[in-house]
Amino acid sequence: MSILQKSNENFDAVDLLMDNNINAPVIHCAYYSSLQLIIHFVYNYCSLTGEQIDAGTSNSGSHNFFINACVTEIRRIDSRNASIFYTYFSQFKRKRREADYDETIMSEQELIGAKERVIKIRKFIKLIEDEGRCENIHNI
Repeated sequence: MSILQKSNENFDAVDLLMDNNINAPVIHCAYYSSLQLIIHFVYNYCSLTGEQIDAGTSNSGSHNFFINACVTEIRRIDSRNASIFYTYFSQFKRKRREADYDETIMSEQELIGAKERVIKIRKFIKLIEDEGRCENIHNI
């Protein structure tokens, strides 16, 4: 199964989980759908070789490597929106850690927010892939 297919399955799982009131893994699935889409983007749209990716993921956390590689590519198109995207995704990453590891119960608003966040990230990446441009992720 490709990383893009995994991303799509995690995206579909968000609705399935929410529809069945299985709330704990919603943010996890939303985050990983986004991260897997970023990994797909890095492998298919960034000018990195497989060796560079392997070296980068062994030297630091793979999440950080892929996020930074994606942001570097976005920066070539639009540096301001690359920074906004980085902050936006970093906030999502913190929320995923909280959802996975803290004893906090996520509110319905936080679950809806995670779903909205993954939708915006998907639209943002698709815009870059399809049109070679990006815009402020908050406006998508």
